[in-house]
This record gives sequence, structure tokens and C-alpha cells, in this order.
Amino acid sequence: MLDHVFLSVSDIERSIAFYNQALAPLGITDRVDYDGKDGPPGHPDLKGFGRKGRIFLQCRSAPDFASLIRATCWTGGARVKGSQ
Repeated sequence: MLDHVFLSVSDIERSIAFYNQALAPLGITDRVDYDGKDGPPGHPDLKGFGRKGRIFLQCRSAPDFASLIRATCWTGGARVKGSQ
């Protein structure tokens, strides 16, 4: 069983619009915005989706996602300095 899923997206506003539409027929209509400043240092802002007060899909902005993927591949999956 999955508790929650994080997705890194290149266009957060477009992703919010997509998931609002895609998840609504499943009854997933709750939305939560989490400000990364409220978490530990370096925590990203999150846009959450859920149902009945339980958030289980969260999106975070990764504007340079392609570069992050390339860097991860080059490091064999090791954490890249500055990545989340």
C-alpha cells in the first residue's frame, strides 16, 4: 500500500489544473498548499491532493527537471548538491 506519492513537475500551475480535473471523478477533491518555509531547511513547497482530510498525492516544482535527471544519471543515482 502506498501512503503518499511525490511528483516533481516542470509546470506546477499546469499540473495543478491537470490533477484537479483528473482526480475529481475519483472523489479526490481536497487541496492543500504546503509552504516549504514551515518545514526543515531546503523543504520544497508542495501542492497536495487528497480526500476526506487525507492528502496522498503531492506535487513539487522542479523547473529544471531535465538537468536534475541528467545529473542523477551521471552520478549513478547519488544525491546531487542542491537537489531536493
